[in-house]
Amino acid sequence: MKNIAQIREVSTLSFNERVLQEAEDPRNPLLERLKFLGIYSSNMDEFYKVRVASIQRRIELGNKSMIQVLRHIVEKTRELDDRFQKAYSEITEGLEAHGIRIIDEEELAGEPPEVREWVREYFADEVLPRLVPVILRDKMPLPQFTDNALYFGIKMWSDSHTYAILELPQDLPRFVELPNGRIMYLDDIIRHKLDDVFYIFRYEKIGAFEFKISRDAELDIDNDFSEGYVRKMERVLRQRKGGRPTRFVYDSAMPEGLLKRLIRGLNLGASDTAIGGGRYHNMRDLMRFPVKRPELSFEQLCPNPHPVLDRYRGRMIDLVARQDLLITYPYQSFDHVVRLLREAAIDPEVQEIYGTLYRVANRSQVINALINATRNGKRVFVNVELQARFDEQQNIRISQKLLEERATVTYGVPPMKVHAKVLLIRHQNGMVCGFSTGNFNESTAGAYVDSFLVTAHPELAADAVRLFDFFGQAAGIRALSPPRFRQLLVSPFNLRQKLTQLINAERKKGRDGYIFFKVNHLTDKLLIQKIIAAADAGVQVDLVVRTTYALSPHSNIRAISILDRYLEHQRAYIFGRGDDARVYLSSADLMERNLDWRVEVAFPILDPELRRQALEVMELQIRDNVKARILDQNQTNPYVPHKKPLCRAQYATHEYYRKLAKQAGFDV
Repeated sequence: MKNIAQIREVSTLSFNERVLQEAEDPRNPLLERLKFLGIYSSNMDEFYKVRVASIQRRIELGNKSMIQVLRHIVEKTRELDDRFQKAYSEITEGLEAHGIRIIDEEELAGEPPEVREWVREYFADEVLPRLVPVILRDKMPLPQFTDNALYFGIKMWSDSHTYAILELPQDLPRFVELPNGRIMYLDDIIRHKLDDVFYIFRYEKIGAFEFKISRDAELDIDNDFSEGYVRKMERVLRQRKGGRPTRFVYDSAMPEGLLKRLIRGLNLGASDTAIGGGRYHNMRDLMRFPVKRPELSFEQLCPNPHPVLDRYRGRMIDLVARQDLLITYPYQSFDHVVRLLREAAIDPEVQEIYGTLYRVANRSQVINALINATRNGKRVFVNVELQARFDEQQNIRISQKLLEERATVTYGVPPMKVHAKVLLIRHQNGMVCGFSTGNFNESTAGAYVDSFLVTAHPELAADAVRLFDFFGQAAGIRALSPPRFRQLLVSPFNLRQKLTQLINAERKKGRDGYIFFKVNHLTDKLLIQKIIAAADAGVQVDLVVRTTYALSPHSNIRAISILDRYLEHQRAYIFGRGDDARVYLSSADLMERNLDWRVEVAFPILDPELRRQALEVMELQIRDNVKARILDQNQTNPYVPHKKPLCRAQYATHEYYRKLAKQAGFDV
């Protein structure tokens, strides 16, 4: 087996460790550290539902080498969970020093009578009506456990012990603010009032021990689409609810008899993972911790004015006819993307709007603008990706809503995902198109770093037309003919081939060559071989990889991962230096799935000034020596040495865009 750290699942676990490092980092404010614990917990839930489930499937198919990987993951997970508990204790002690105290059911006894009475009323009015206890009987199967819901295993001690299952309500806040400012977990309020739930039983004492399961989230979609893609997706989503358990996490204090009863009832086998942990699970809820204290949070960084758009009051399509525009959020505002669609929706000269949707906000202004366009007589064509993991049901609802408003909706080229982020607006005098590295989602735009190019460049617009024609063709009965693109790099058509050509061109330059990739994932074996060959020839290679990474160390390759207050989501490919550099931004990571089995788009930055800006921003990434970690042989996540001058890339980037606004005359 190759270096285990280069295996995708282990590398993903290493990324989750970097998230945990942010929770452990005393340089971060306390409430932000708590939030990072929530992000870590959420990531680990998805990791077990997707990546560990994939390992278990391969083991079942006879790939015995994966057993070693699974054992490594379980061992590493237990180490990380121990660190999690230590960080949680340290953070909550720090919060208590600032007057933010989390109490449990035992500590509630020391609170004033009026507080205890408030808790009693809250339980009686809000919690008790939602509780549905299930008594466990011999030879009766366990109830169907919901993926990632929280449960109590209940033991009632008496001459003949009684066991029960109690699901914690999912429609109530996990953290309850008491009248005197104390915070209680909903879990502990229920623990405090267990007697009010099980009062008909006779017992000496009663205890509640928390657990949850994660299920395999992979969707088994065959290639028979005769029943219709939407109906097929709805059917396989129902199947997911009963997916096999991939992780069973439980309170280590759970009595042995109860634990054995649950493990036996869940049919957990040798390749399944049962992990004893702390008292509380589903700690992703820490991301919604109710206390807001500015002095214990990151300082506010408002989006900077865009040098052009924030003072322009005409139609964006007229402005774009004269110049390309690049918007990078959250350093600049995502509102400009919404503005483009809102204007197009009511503009009498706009005839058609095309777009691809992968993930959108729950109350999406983007969807509202598209619906408004249909009501104003525009033809709206939208490709909705139904296979966006964990957003499938939402995207089915979106597609149905758009169809009701008489938009034309397609679903890409199943079973391939359409991960490209493209807009196209046809108007009387031409076309405007937009290409993004991330989703058209105003909710995540405040936390994910992405860029959006708006251009009227005729070759880019013509390529966008070819892409949407292909989607329309795929939705019909005609045989698919691969489109030919002149400027865009589109997988699975020409992206891999063009990247290979560009890498080889730099390799021929030897020491004068330069390659830069910023991606979330870099695991494609063929491209890695090309990158190493270029480095062997003397080419300097800089890599900024957020999550999974599969290269061995090389003297000419610098590889780092940046994790800070924002999620680095933007993908960038650079070949060459200075004025001769070729710069692409992209939706595509460098993985086999993205290059060969998805529809992705990489778009060139052709405007010299915008290209210069992109190069300067990427240089800040390379210089980060505050939040950057070195991707070493074993992915142990050492920080880049903190040598002066210090450069924290995300703060330096915010300052960079502030200076651009200031140079344009804004008072910032």
